[in-house]
Amino acid sequence: MRTFSTILLSGLVVLAGCTTTSAPVTEVTRFHLGQPIPSDAITVVGGPGMNGASLEFRTYAGTMETALADAGFRPAANDGRTAYLGVLSITQESRAGVPKPSPFRIGIGGSTGGYSGGVGGGVSVPVGGTRTGDVRINTVSLQIKRRSDNSMVWEGKAVREVPADAAGASLGAAVPELTKALLANFPGVSGQTVKVK
Repeated sequence: MRTFSTILLSGLVVLAGCTTTSAPVTEVTRFHLGQPIPSDAITVVGGPGMNGASLEFRTYAGTMETALADAGFRPAANDGRTAYLGVLSITQESRAGVPKPSPFRIGIGGSTGGYSGGVGGGVSVPVGGTRTGDVRINTVSLQIKRRSDNSMVWEGKAVREVPADAAGASLGAAVPELTKALLANFPGVSGQTVKVK
């Protein structure tokens, strides 16, 4: 006859097998006029609130310029004149994680879901978890405008939420991936939000 402890441990093994880790999802939204965008030279500049002269921004701008080149645009010529301006904005926001109270605790030598155990020892493992911690919301936005009249020809935004302690939470790690997702299959379907892993 199987004991309660054996049944309980079997259940934990099943639960452990059900947990999976999934890659963060990036939500990408793009808008354009539905007309072909002629390939031409483009200069990436800082959007509102961005310090376009900072080393950090120039690093992100270089990442965007590489992705724009892959999409068919050319870098600025030696005289700096270009047909387009790429207005780049990068933000990071934080929010508190959602508290998830544990429904019960498994304790060796403690109470187990209302049952009293007497096995001995002092290990207590919560089932369900507690507060998940802060979440980082990283966003890369780009507007492509004609330099001649400042009219918009394309704009898009890529957003990803990740746990604050995840490897990809920092802007340095997130911006290259968000940029790649933003310009994938350029110009993309206007007005549609797609999820990219």
